[in-house]
Amino acid sequence: TIIGRIIKTILGMTGSIAIAMFVYGGILWMVSAGNSDKTQKSKNILLWSTLGSIVILSSYMIVEFVINSLK
Repeated sequence: TIIGRIIKTILGMTGSIAIAMFVYGGILWMVSAGNSDKTQKSKNILLWSTLGSIVILSSYMIVEFVINSLK
């Protein structure tokens, strides 16, 4: 159970970082003022933070399943 709590805490922290990057990408897109380089950079940030969030949620579900299976 201790290892499960540690894993859940780490996944929670990485999820928070992914959401912060999503917000950062959105703000960067809003202040890009039509600059195509900044717009493309913000789109990449949004894309990768979205994919990161999906991976984090998937890994959380897998860890939760494994921990519940071992009980």
